[in-house]
Amino acid sequence: MTPDTDHHISVVPVEGGWRVLSPLDDTPLMFLSGAKAEEKAKSLAERLAATGHDAQVLIHDRTRALIGTWRYFADEFPLSELPIRAID
Repeated sequence: MTPDTDHHISVVPVEGGWRVLSPLDDTPLMFLSGAKAEEKAKSLAERLAATGHDAQVLIHDRTRALIGTWRYFADEFPLSELPIRAID
């Protein structure tokens, strides 16, 4: 995938805390701690990568300036496509 097709997960400030916006859910996640919001955003990006999708985490500060980005590349063999081996 190219950067234009990355799934973007953003951490943005809101009144009283931080919001995580992701393509996984229409409902934004809310956190009091910016660190917790960032942790959740990275966790969501790891899940996307594990299922074969490139993801990018975008972190904004209280002025909404972009202060950090992390790229998560799709796994070559996504979990959904791994062969299941029977246990003997």
